[in-house]
Amino acid sequence: MDKSFKNKLAYLILFFILGFAFIVRIWNVSNNPAGFFCDEASIGYNAYSVLTTGRDEWGTKLPLLFKAFGQYTDPVYIYSDIPLIKLFGLSEFSVRLASVFYGTLAVLAIFLLSGELFNLKIGLLAALLLAISPWHIHFSRIGFELISATFWLPFSLFLFLKSLKNFKKYYFLTILSSSVTFFTYYPIKIIWPLLLLATFFIFFSKTKHWLKSKRFWLTNVAIAVVFVVLMLPYLKNNSFLSRWMEVKNSSLTFGSFLVGYWNHFSWDFLFKTGDIGFPGQFVTRHSVKGLGELYVFELPLIVLGLSFLVIRKKYREFFLLLFFLLFYPLGTVFTDIKPQATRSIIGVIPFQIVSAYGLGQLVFWVKGKKLKLLIVLVFLTVAAASFFNFLKLDRVYPDYSADFWGWQYGPKEIVDYFRTKTKNYDGLYMTGYFNAPEIFLKFYDPNHLCKNCFIGGIDRYDAKKKQLFALRVEETKNIKFSYRIKKIIYYPDGKGAFYIIEPNF
Repeated sequence: MDKSFKNKLAYLILFFILGFAFIVRIWNVSNNPAGFFCDEASIGYNAYSVLTTGRDEWGTKLPLLFKAFGQYTDPVYIYSDIPLIKLFGLSEFSVRLASVFYGTLAVLAIFLLSGELFNLKIGLLAALLLAISPWHIHFSRIGFELISATFWLPFSLFLFLKSLKNFKKYYFLTILSSSVTFFTYYPIKIIWPLLLLATFFIFFSKTKHWLKSKRFWLTNVAIAVVFVVLMLPYLKNNSFLSRWMEVKNSSLTFGSFLVGYWNHFSWDFLFKTGDIGFPGQFVTRHSVKGLGELYVFELPLIVLGLSFLVIRKKYREFFLLLFFLLFYPLGTVFTDIKPQATRSIIGVIPFQIVSAYGLGQLVFWVKGKKLKLLIVLVFLTVAAASFFNFLKLDRVYPDYSADFWGWQYGPKEIVDYFRTKTKNYDGLYMTGYFNAPEIFLKFYDPNHLCKNCFIGGIDRYDAKKKQLFALRVEETKNIKFSYRIKKIIYYPDGKGAFYIIEPNF
């Protein structure tokens, strides 16, 4: 079989892996997770605002950082969402669709990076492992900006490795891509510069001549100047550091740092429970109950992968992936909550690459075609069983993750109902029992057609006005006036979530 045919076959397999990854990520994406968190609504509304007015919700023209809930959100995901909102309108689907695309593109990026580090076979294995990764699939179906980093960072690293062979063609692209990577997700601002610097020194025998290149210094200086000019307003008003100031652990000790760091490599986090079942972690948004962030079958592959890198004397690749793994917890360890699947999401990339290399080398190492075939069949069987187990667990995910500590199901149903009744009432009030509830009025009524819709509870009751209230079932126990239930909104598991009531007038 000639090399040309092998390459064509590899790209054909990659095409099917990408198609599979896309289908898994887009299937029923509007309804699972059930609900729509305020961060998703903020991202979508700001993208819509820029699309329609050229400004964010606060009136800032084409911002580099988007103000949201007292902090500032990185821009890459928001700007990426604009064409999708243009095509499909402002909806949960259009906001989450950007994650679907980034999740699929990340599979392509890990193929390119692994192929550049090793070969096309390892690239295909890494792509397949990422395509079925529970950690990655989960965040590829949610409108959070973090998923964009899982494409841009490995893609930038791929371009950096390509520039080792062709500096003139790829280095400028590397710097541009790296700049985009920097603005994908806040933890990446810590991880990516360290990884880029480490890569520079790991491959120093190939990069040291860059230090004598005018093109190298001119490119870096030009990008640095542009960066400082663009960031200066955000540095002056401290908005660049606002997210850090919000999440940092002011009582962090060296001991708690080590414990938090180690937790990212613990059996419980990686292979047993993920962060949803980790002690002290009660938020259900970040992972699926019943399994870890990685599949159990990946553990021996990770051990084999690191071992074979040393045995095969792939020292550069070993240290690059080792530093990648060592750096990935740094987005979480300085915060109050650790480990956390969101802030450490970039770790999914090196884990899959190392696992793929371990499997590839195991197949290469054993003798005999039958034994090689047996190993491949066992891997495919175990991987398929693990993946279908994840799908089974993910199917019931909406039943326990729709409440306040999950996806806060209900605002869409409430606002949709309000919009049909706005002419019949003096005031329509949605309970404030949501994170940043005001954003849902903006997202589900972007043209402000329901001008008498507000956030509020029974404290806004006025016997002289005709009003409508959307309240938690629990809130209705404290009502002192008589009322009629106009509509009941149920959680996906069938339990009552909200009563929409009309006081007797």
